[in-house]
Amino acid sequence: MTRKTKILILIVSFVFLGWFIFQPLSDLGISRPYASPPISGQKIDVAELNEFLNLWTRIVNGPLQKYLVQISLSSKQQYPTAISNWLKAQHWSVERFFYDEQRIRGLVDCVSLQESLESNIALSKRQNNLRPIVKEQRQRLSLCRYDNDEMELIRANLYQITEILAGRAVMSQSDSDKE
Repeated sequence: MTRKTKILILIVSFVFLGWFIFQPLSDLGISRPYASPPISGQKIDVAELNEFLNLWTRIVNGPLQKYLVQISLSSKQQYPTAISNWLKAQHWSVERFFYDEQRIRGLVDCVSLQESLESNIALSKRQNNLRPIVKEQRQRLSLCRYDNDEMELIRANLYQITEILAGRAVMSQSDSDKE
């Protein structure tokens, strides 16, 4: 081998080595649990709730907020490209993100109804006029089909989750560390 060939091989080797070193290795050894679409009825755990609330905060308080109204008015299959691309960059499936939103909102409604019912039951012992309201709330609560673990997860953080979904609070790193 000539000296020029050796130098050329050495240069090409360093170029490939440099490319390999500086190439992002984002997909190596990292689990992407939220990148796949959800299975119908799939439960939400603490980690997923925290991840969702963190992303929700970033969407509601960022430039993508304007698309949220468009999403709620459009069919579930037509997500704005800007949000789809952003969620993919965050390693989330757009379908899973909006499934989680719908599920969390349903859980918040059921937990709020349950708390209101418990309060009204206590008051109805002294005020008879609340009994029709209690009956109606029991009927509505019977339609809630969520797991008790999910209900307790939401109950423990109901006020905070409600405020974050409404855009009146943000999910901070210390909040997600508590849960």
